[in-house]
Amino acid sequence: MASPRSRGVTWGIALRLAVLLASFSVLAALLAGYYTFESSRTRLQGRAEQALLATTQVLARHLQAGFGAVARDAAFLASVASIEQDRNVLADVFRASLITHPSYLQIRFIAAQDYGLEQVRIDRKGDAWIRAGDDELQEKAHFPFVFETLALGAGEVYVSEFGINHEGADDAEALPVFSMASPVVRGGQVRGVVVVRVAAQRFLQSFHAALPAPYGFFLSNRWGDFLVHPDATQAFGFDRGQRILVQDTFAPAAPLISGARTEAVFSQPATDDEEARAFSFVRMPFGREGEGRFMVVGLSQPLAAVQGEVLELGRSVFKILLVLSAVGVLLAAGVSRLVTQPLQAMVRAAQAFSQGRPHSDLPLQRKDEIGELARSFHDMEQQIGRQITELNASRDAMAHLAHHDALTGLPNRRMFEQRLAQALELSRRSGRACALLFVDLDEFKRINDAHGHAVGDLVLQAAARTIVGAVRQSDTVARLAGDEFTVLCENVDSEDAALQIAAKLERAFHVPLSIEGRPLPVRPSIGVSLFPRDAQDAHTLLANADAAMYRTKQSHRRRV
Repeated sequence: MASPRSRGVTWGIALRLAVLLASFSVLAALLAGYYTFESSRTRLQGRAEQALLATTQVLARHLQAGFGAVARDAAFLASVASIEQDRNVLADVFRASLITHPSYLQIRFIAAQDYGLEQVRIDRKGDAWIRAGDDELQEKAHFPFVFETLALGAGEVYVSEFGINHEGADDAEALPVFSMASPVVRGGQVRGVVVVRVAAQRFLQSFHAALPAPYGFFLSNRWGDFLVHPDATQAFGFDRGQRILVQDTFAPAAPLISGARTEAVFSQPATDDEEARAFSFVRMPFGREGEGRFMVVGLSQPLAAVQGEVLELGRSVFKILLVLSAVGVLLAAGVSRLVTQPLQAMVRAAQAFSQGRPHSDLPLQRKDEIGELARSFHDMEQQIGRQITELNASRDAMAHLAHHDALTGLPNRRMFEQRLAQALELSRRSGRACALLFVDLDEFKRINDAHGHAVGDLVLQAAARTIVGAVRQSDTVARLAGDEFTVLCENVDSEDAALQIAAKLERAFHVPLSIEGRPLPVRPSIGVSLFPRDAQDAHTLLANADAAMYRTKQSHRRRV
């Protein structure tokens, strides 16, 4: 039996050894906690900066899409002006565009002649849209949006720089604006320009209004002048004789102005007047391709939330490491090997999947929670892929149904009217005539009544195949409604050529249609009208062909 003295010595050594081991454990915990705290703060701040950069890039793409939409509107209005010469009609079209787009301040058609005299001008006055009178129209040939746009080709768009509106009447409100213009081409010659003036603040508000309140939005032109700044007094300084530049305010953004870099992300510490914030700037192409113009888009975000997360994480890590200091070293290798590696593999797979790239195999064979997570991710990835495929197929089917008849598969009235308008425009340019055949199936109502709608549908499908097989491959066959079909024949040199097509079509119906294995005779009545001989527009051409068909139907002696 050990003596009390020996027991006292033993406990003393055990206590000292426990204290020593505890001291090493506490020291290891403190060092690990400090390192974890510092690295986590750096990672969280870097992650916040990268997230801010990604948000800025998305915002820049949305801005580009918005500028592209305005450019398409300007080109479309110019194409309308190239076709429509009635100023009242143009005024109605311009007014409708102003109503549709609240950020548009003014749309006008300016002639190339008469020193750039305005022909039509629609102005926004509050909630009203006012057309300028003839005595209010002005000469604008000396403005860049006129003489530079006149040098462009059809469909091209001139884009102005942002500036303060000093054009017009003395009482005109000095608003930040930009303009887009497109040439009006008639007969191969530029006859004028259509100019769309846009209120910059209202246009940009739709893009950054959804950003949370802590975000700050910046926008500068290619020289670095602030166009948008959280502090409104810093914007458009050049209009007040000042140059407030992004490269002077934020030195890391200077390479974007010089073209050395396309993006920059950085943080600034807190000062007496400003809290610590992260900043992200992206160089965004602006204007036509080849011009080399650009704008700089920027966002800022307070770092307070990130720093709060870092402090909370530090406290949690310190508590956990303090409790687990005795076994932390032994478990670190196992945890890293069993958990970290497969998780990193899944993170890489998730990143690759989000970018549409192939990725390495997931740890699907594992039987633990990591394996279940990997299998769940794999199943989700496959399901999302199937849904995307189904969504694309549904979208393509809906697009087809919007322009085709569901029963016969032929183009419907909407698509036919679009093709007819295009064909007439090409006919006007080429000088070659085109013909329109209006086909009606005689006694179709009697077939429907005698045999039922199901047979009637089969008759319409068989008739559609017969018509398509009888006409030329370049001709457009459409079903307007019921048993009425149309055939658009382009590049028809004479009336005899059109009648030959119609006669061939009528002969195709000499053979009875095969409906459910039994022959069913069907005869068409065909009306023919020629462009430009019989009509100058699509509506009249179609009406004339319809009338010719009814005259054929009433004659009872001929089918064409």
